[in-house]
Parts: sequence; structure tokens; C-alpha cells
Amino acid sequence: MLAPVLLLAAALATYAPALRNGFVWDDQALILRDPLIRSWQLIWEGFQHFLFTDATASDFYRPLQRLSYTLDYAAFFISPFGYHLVSILWHAAAAIALFYFAKEFLALCKVGQLHRVRIALFAALIWVLHPVQSAAVVYVSGRADPLSAAFGFLALFFLLRMLQAIGNLKWLFGIGAGICFLATALSKEIGLIFLLVGFVLVLAQARRGGLLGMIGLTMAVLIAYFGLRWPAEHPATPPATHVPALVRPIVAARAVAEYTGLLILPWHLHMEREVATYPFGFVPASLEAASWRELQTLLGLVLIAAATWTLWRLRRQREIFLFFLFSLVCYLPVSGIISLNATVAEHWLYLPSAFLFLAVVAAVDSLGSKIVWACLTIWLLFLPLRTFARTFDWKDQRTFLTQTIADGGNSARMLINLGGLELSEGHLDAARQALEKALAKEPDNALARLNLAAVKIKAREFPVARALLNQIAEPDDLRARAQESLAVLENRESGTLNLIRLRLASRLGPPNWMIEQRYIKALADGGYPDRAITELKTCLVVAPYRSESWLMMSQLLRGINRPNESAIAFAEAEATDVHLHDRLAAH
Repeated sequence: MLAPVLLLAAALATYAPALRNGFVWDDQALILRDPLIRSWQLIWEGFQHFLFTDATASDFYRPLQRLSYTLDYAAFFISPFGYHLVSILWHAAAAIALFYFAKEFLALCKVGQLHRVRIALFAALIWVLHPVQSAAVVYVSGRADPLSAAFGFLALFFLLRMLQAIGNLKWLFGIGAGICFLATALSKEIGLIFLLVGFVLVLAQARRGGLLGMIGLTMAVLIAYFGLRWPAEHPATPPATHVPALVRPIVAARAVAEYTGLLILPWHLHMEREVATYPFGFVPASLEAASWRELQTLLGLVLIAAATWTLWRLRRQREIFLFFLFSLVCYLPVSGIISLNATVAEHWLYLPSAFLFLAVVAAVDSLGSKIVWACLTIWLLFLPLRTFARTFDWKDQRTFLTQTIADGGNSARMLINLGGLELSEGHLDAARQALEKALAKEPDNALARLNLAAVKIKAREFPVARALLNQIAEPDDLRARAQESLAVLENRESGTLNLIRLRLASRLGPPNWMIEQRYIKALADGGYPDRAITELKTCLVVAPYRSESWLMMSQLLRGINRPNESAIAFAEAEATDVHLHDRLAAH
């Protein structure tokens, strides 16, 4: 009974520095700019949209992640402390759910009481303390992983109870498992893998009634999940980088080697990991980098062979074999065999590592060697120290970006983000250097060109800025932002604002509130309040959930002496943002 307390205390103590961290990277979009988390009245609306409402469209349908931010926003407004605390608590909840599932599963495998508690607790402790999980815990936008894992492990626990229960209890546990299976999928897409784990678990019990129940549960969950997902608004997403089919097995082998190193010795941790090879000529640096990747491929193949052999040898040790099998099932979707938006990522290990640690600890327990237990304990004592230090890498946006780049995550995307940060702080030379490095890596990157053009506009290098902006023809959202930037450029040059170009920008790509806001304000400032109100009404038809739109409508109506309508619009703004007055006071 002390295990949950110990796991909670371990999570809070290890991740304590994160409570002083700010918002970084995608936190800006998912928390500071998402209009759908600002009111209880918008909870159902949040289920009708994919993530990143006011940012680049995504394929992520995670309404429970958004719902968790709605609760945070109501309680903490935009204080990072509360958001980080809740993320740590969800991580602890996932570890506690893992402990109870493991204990229940080991009991079914006829493992003794003392051994099953020791295995479950030790494995859950390793999992909750391991620094590779920091990307899912310290990073508020990574909360989908702890949410999905907590509901998933709880679903498996209820499923085990359902298999053993009789009468009404069987139905009760079955309903609980179904709700949790649905919740894990609505937290993150990988949560659907728990259904497959559930099937493996039921088949291992060799109970026909359990298999029929699992089929019924799966059908109900999938119908509910896709019934919510398909009607949801889903703007077109940028085309993903396609990895050729012949390259994927090579990437998968390298990923195994990369992840093995991260799990055993988690020292060089950073976002934006990569195991693909991008040759840039027959120069020493290119050849050396490619050589290391080929050695990594060979190591990965050796590790895959060793894992296969181990799995075969352990087939008669039921609990160890099944834990390894569960880990493999959870790992395959992110192994590199399927083309995703990256080749490797630390937070992808969040779920498969839980079952892997259970298998390893169960294997160590079966050996009964005090020396092995001592080595495992020493390693366990190292983990919280590394995790504690790792939390400081997420202190703020600058620390996060510079530390990631310094540790090897110097992708074009990271350099573009750093350039944007330098630009926002007025460091034009530093911004230019970062963006030029990004373009050296990806010469056709439209976002890097857009941001570099913004630097040139601020530096009053108008011809260079215009040339950069005119090169941006796609995607549509960046083309729209390029037209907006051209309007800004012309305003700096001539002192007049081109309303036609702003209108074009507002119509080119998917709805973009920042561009619309600039266009509406330009209409109002230019002496066209009626046109501004008409434009704003169009925005409200498309997005009636946006508090800023209602607030701007209230201000425009008050400006043309229509106080009653202004009051109605302000009431709508209050209804769609529970912290509207705090937000106004902050500005």
C-alpha cells in the first residue's frame, strides 16, 4: 500500500526543478494561443478539432490532452507552475497504474506475493525516474504520453479483473476497461496499441469467454473513437517526408541501437534526434558521419538478433516472455518500419520502456543473484540524478533551444525556432546567423525564408526581404504569411498599408487569426469600421469560440456608438474565456 506514495514522492522529488520552468516550443501554441482551452463551455468544441488550432495543422486528434489544459487554464490561468505540476502528477499516476497492472498480471502468472510486489515496484520506480521520460513530463506539450499511459495501464488492470470476475462484476470491470481504452486513444493515437496488448493478454489466458469480451470491447472502442475523430475539423497538413521502403529497415536497425544507448546510459538527451543519413558530398565530415551510421546499423542488427534469441529462450518463463512481447508490440509502430514525422524520438520510448523494464526486472528476479540486484540498484540510484539535471534543460525557450542545438539536435527546425526567438528579442545579427544556418541545411525551407525576410525588413534591407518573400509559393499558409509580410514591407517603405494585399493574405491559406486580426485592425484604423465589422462577423461564423474575436467586435461596436451590441459581444467574450479580465489586466 505504500507503493503509490513512494512512486508519487519519487516523481515529485525528481522533477521538482521543472516547477520553475516556463513554456517552451509547442507550449506556445497548445497553451498560450489555443482558444479552445479557455472556457468550460468550449469542452465539446475541443472534441471537434485536431490539435494546433492556431498553428501548423497536425494529424493529432487528442481531445483529452486539450481537456487537461482546459482544467489547468481554469485553475492556473497561464502560470507555468500549475501546468508542470499537473504533468508530473499524471506521470506519477501512470507509474501507479503500471504498478497495479503488473502486480495483478504477476499474480495470474502464479508469482509469489513478495516477488510480484518487488518486481512491480522496482520496474515502476525505474520507469518513473528514467531521464528518457523527461520529454514527456517536463515538456507540458508532451503530456499526451502520461495521459495515454495512465488510462492504458488502468484499462489493462480492469481487463485482468474482468477475466477473473463473475456476474455483474464482470460487466462492471468490462465497462471500466472500455472507458479507459477509449480514453487512452483520445489522449494519444498510440493509445490504440493497448487494444492489441489486451488481445495478447487475453490469448495468453486461453479463455474463450475473455476473447469474445475483448472483441466486443475493441469494436465498441473503435466505433466510439472513429465516430469522434472523423467528423472533427481537420485542416490539410503539410506533406510528410517520405522514407523509401528500402531505407526503413536500415533506419529501424539504427533506431534500436540509438534507443538501447539511451536506455542504458541516458547521457546525451535532446529533442530532434535523427538516425537517417543525409550525404552532402565526398568530404571527410560527410564520410565520417555516414561511417558512424553504418556502424550503428550493424550494432542494431546484432541487438535485434540478441533480442530475438532472448525472447525465444524465455518463451517458457511466461511473465518475462509476455512483458517482452508487450514491449515489442508497443515499440513496432514507432520503430521506423512505418514512416512517421521523424526517425527517432525520446518520448516514443515512454510506453514500450514500461513493459521492457518489467521484463528486465522480472528476469533479474528469476536469476536470484545479489550481485545483479546490486548493479541494478546502483543504476537506479543514478537515474534520478540525471533526470533532476535534465529538467534544467527546459528552463525557458532560450535554454531549451541552445541546449538542444549544443547537444547535437541542430536541425533546421531548431535553428528556425532559435532565429525566431532572437528576432523577437531584437538580436538581428544572431537571428540572421541562425536562419542562414537553417537554410544551409534545407535550402528550400519556406519558414526559414519567411523569418529571414522579417529580419531583413527590421534591418531595412527591403530588396533582399522582397526577393525572399517572392520565393515563397507554397505551402498555402506560409504563402499567406509572405503576403502579409510584403504588406508590412511596403508600409515600412512608403508609410501606407496595402489593404488589398492584406485581404489577399487573409484569403490565401487556411483561416489564420493573426492575419485576419491585422487586416480587421487596418480596416478600422483606415476609417472603414463597417467593413471591419463585416469581416469580423465572417470570422465569428467560422470560429465562434474565439474570445479575441468577440472582444474586438465589442471594441469596434463601442467605437461606432452601438453600446448594447457591444455589451452582448463582450458577454460572449467572457463566456469563451474564463480569465478574460485577468488577460485584459495583464495587457
